[in-house]
Amino acid sequence: MIRIRTLVLLTVAVASAGVTTAGANRWLEVQRQRAVPTAAPVVVQNPTTRILVAAADLPAGQILRAQHLAWADWPADGVKTDFVREESGDHGLDGAVVRSSLLAGEPVTDRRVVKPGDRGFLAAILTPGRRAVSVEVDAATGIAGLVFPGDRIDVVLTHVISQEDKGARRRASETVLEDIRVLALDQRVDDQAGKPAVAKTATLELTAKQVEVVTVAAQLGRLSLSLRSLAAAEDGPA
Repeated sequence: MIRIRTLVLLTVAVASAGVTTAGANRWLEVQRQRAVPTAAPVVVQNPTTRILVAAADLPAGQILRAQHLAWADWPADGVKTDFVREESGDHGLDGAVVRSSLLAGEPVTDRRVVKPGDRGFLAAILTPGRRAVSVEVDAATGIAGLVFPGDRIDVVLTHVISQEDKGARRRASETVLEDIRVLALDQRVDDQAGKPAVAKTATLELTAKQVEVVTVAAQLGRLSLSLRSLAAAEDGPA
């Protein structure tokens, strides 16, 4: 009887020791895994290329300046041949005109802009619904070359009034158009040079009705340009 009891106790002791040993080994394994630092995940970065994009929403007809454009990173595999890359150097688009509207962050391409001298440049800078008409000027009528593209002017007609009953003739001047935008002088559409140059023709932006007025006025007498102030207010009615 004593042997059986001793045998049972020994069996229970051995089993308990085995369970304790297994638990201790498991605990040690967990502690060992916690001590080993976990490797950080590897992030694969796709190569990018710096390209020219619109810095803000640009409507059609917008004349581009430095603040309208910006360089931005673009996935290299998505860069098309007509994108403007920073690696190519100066983009040369200062003074160009947006042909079709661009959204902020949208790539600028040669097909979306028109550069000065390109075919269709003048049509691109015209306000929708307006027309471009050229009138002859000289040093006197063109304010000695001190009018630049983008200035606002009045058009003054000087003509002769005949008095048939008295046989006398007298000259008169009247303002036929007011607050007109100058598009170009000769073939110069950019004012960035800032140097006065006497032009032979001035191209004006007019409505369809104003085109008729200036065409008739050019046949009646001599047209002169009268430069307006940059301030919005004027001294009074013409």
